[in-house]
Amino acid sequence: MESRPFCDIIFRNIPCAVTIGVFDGLHPGHQMIVDRTVSTARELGVKSVVMTFSVNPKMAAGSKGSLDALQSDSELKEMLALRGVDYHCVIDFSDDMSKLSGEEFIALLCTSYDVRAMVVGDSFRAGNPSHSVGPADIQKLLLGYTSSAFLRVIPSVVLDGEVVSSSLIRRCLLTGDLAKAARLLGRAYSLDLRGKPFTEESEGTSHKRLFLVRTLGLLLPKEGRYMVEATEDGRSCKASAVVSGSCLALELPVRINPDRITFLGE
Repeated sequence: MESRPFCDIIFRNIPCAVTIGVFDGLHPGHQMIVDRTVSTARELGVKSVVMTFSVNPKMAAGSKGSLDALQSDSELKEMLALRGVDYHCVIDFSDDMSKLSGEEFIALLCTSYDVRAMVVGDSFRAGNPSHSVGPADIQKLLLGYTSSAFLRVIPSVVLDGEVVSSSLIRRCLLTGDLAKAARLLGRAYSLDLRGKPFTEESEGTSHKRLFLVRTLGLLLPKEGRYMVEATEDGRSCKASAVVSGSCLALELPVRINPDRITFLGE
């Protein structure tokens, strides 16, 4: 997978199938959208392009407070690459970008990319909330700004009567319901610790690593003690993670430099 800036000039000459979203956590609903984008691109003999945002648009618009991510940028790129995506573009969600109406955004998309197909979820909206457009409007706009592009709308994934969403997963983590969060994600919740600063304490056979919450930039479950699996280059061990308001304390039985921890339960 190749990473390129949004509206890179190369895309004017690369026929593509595109999708756009925050894709926070890349849960099964997101996976269906990405997979359909990849399969549609292959059907058409074009390239697949996944577009994400430099910042969650809802946070930029002030409709939501600061939200810690459900995965790191590196993890998202790795997950997209594994699903066969050709190009990943990050939209710099600047003040000017946030002011675009839905029609203006679709016009920008279609004049910057050789769009042959677009894939979105059934709740997708494009543009400033006061002038946004949904799937029905987008289909008409695509036909107006391209010669033959079409839209594919993917239905939401429903589990136990609830629509799977990043917001629901976040609520489960913040209330300590790790089992439900794992069901919604389709995998146990984990934290990418690569490159995260820490301090270290050792006493006898016990090794503790302390991470400040504000430096992690990733959502932690509610305060408490959890069993986790810590991994380093394929090597793993069971460990204890203590979450507090300001700190994640990782208590390790052996000295390793974990690149990831996976929450196993309380």
